[in-house]
Amino acid sequence: MSTADLVLDPSPGRTPQLPDRIALVLRDRILSGELRPGTFLRMDRIAADLGVSHTPVREALQSLRAEDMVHAVPRRGFVVAELTRDDVADLFEVQADLTGTLAARAAERLSPADLAPLRELADRVADLCARTPETQDPAGLDPLVSAEHRLHAQVNRLAGSRKLAWLVGRSSHYLPAHFYTGSPTWRAGALDAHTVLLDALAAADPDAARAAMRRHVLDGRDLLLTHLDRTGMWTDHGGDT
Repeated sequence: MSTADLVLDPSPGRTPQLPDRIALVLRDRILSGELRPGTFLRMDRIAADLGVSHTPVREALQSLRAEDMVHAVPRRGFVVAELTRDDVADLFEVQADLTGTLAARAAERLSPADLAPLRELADRVADLCARTPETQDPAGLDPLVSAEHRLHAQVNRLAGSRKLAWLVGRSSHYLPAHFYTGSPTWRAGALDAHTVLLDALAAADPDAARAAMRRHVLDGRDLLLTHLDRTGMWTDHGGDT
């Protein structure tokens, strides 16, 4: 992986700095089970893997330390922090609650003219789902991840709740988007969820919009937890990377 592979659009109108992008990649690897709790993270190996210098890697690890994703060990560097099944489920539950509330508010506020751009964004996601190979390679999945993000960001914007939308943007960093966008199961469910959500928004039905968004987010939770259960995430601890 090179620096070019670290392209992602975590929030509209903001160009992420290199440490932010490195932190996102590492966070994604931790939450998807690629980096297990107890794994030591060596800056030189991460820098070589990502094609960057040590400085942005160190900054990224310090950011992850502030989030309790990694711990600093004197004279040994950083280690992936403990992550329980409930921790993972809680991250998705928070996101489902926040995005569900925003979807409900958007259903109450949007105008008929707002629907066309949303449908265009949903069509873009559908097109990328059809054309993007099933992979876990971040570079290959970035366009799909970004398109899905833009669709959700537009719904959040239409809710007219700026601070709540900001919280959603922050909490979305803790969901491993590259993991589930690479899954054919997620893709099929996402396209159905988008249809249900847009129909609810068009009908100005806040309860249906809330339910559709919550189900969409929690489908990602169920997919990830099933994967982590199968890989022995909760019993198998890592070593060194």
